[in-house]
Amino acid sequence: MTAATEHSQNVEGAAPPSRYPRWMLIVLGVVCAAALFAAGFAVAIPSHVGRPAALPGDSSVDAGFARDMLVHHQQAVVMAGTTRDRTGDAAVRLLAYDIETQQLTETGVFKGWLDVWGLLAESDNEPMSWMAGGHMHMQSGGLMPGMATTAELTTLKSLTGRALDIMFLQLMIRHHQGGIPMAQYAAEHAQTAYVRTAARKMADAQSLEVVNMEKMLRDLGGSPLPPPS
Repeated sequence: MTAATEHSQNVEGAAPPSRYPRWMLIVLGVVCAAALFAAGFAVAIPSHVGRPAALPGDSSVDAGFARDMLVHHQQAVVMAGTTRDRTGDAAVRLLAYDIETQQLTETGVFKGWLDVWGLLAESDNEPMSWMAGGHMHMQSGGLMPGMATTAELTTLKSLTGRALDIMFLQLMIRHHQGGIPMAQYAAEHAQTAYVRTAARKMADAQSLEVVNMEKMLRDLGGSPLPPPS
């Protein structure tokens, strides 16, 4: 787990995450993303990963992973931001804040990769087509695995109290369960070492978050949704 787990015992004197305006979180995400990407690219250049002849192409695993994770993460940021602003549960608020800032940062990294590779953030390639062998399937409505429907997002934004906390945890657990196999595939098949490393860390971190969120959900009297198939 990220900061939500590691520092949950040390936040009594800290300002609640809900006091931070959304613009501040966005700026934080952009600054952190720029620093992380610069460090990753600096490592790539000495190892010859960054030379033009080795840059990932439009149909590569690297590009597909970055593009699809941009979309996947953007929905997680929306769900986490909605919950952070509305929940009355301090633990859920801290978790939502942690997920929002982490995924904003990673979104900046994905955009940085695509920019350096000379690729657009959007493509005519079908989502998930970079995962050969049918490892994952698109959901109905053209959604990637684990993503919430428009109706589910509308319901989440209408809730308060325990009902909000339960639905957020349910949707975010399923969201992570859909994203983890994508990250695992990229960790095994991406062309560039820094993409493989980032994907592995993402899969590991989200796996730990799922364990923590499942416990939080049980403590609130809820149960997980069926995982993506």
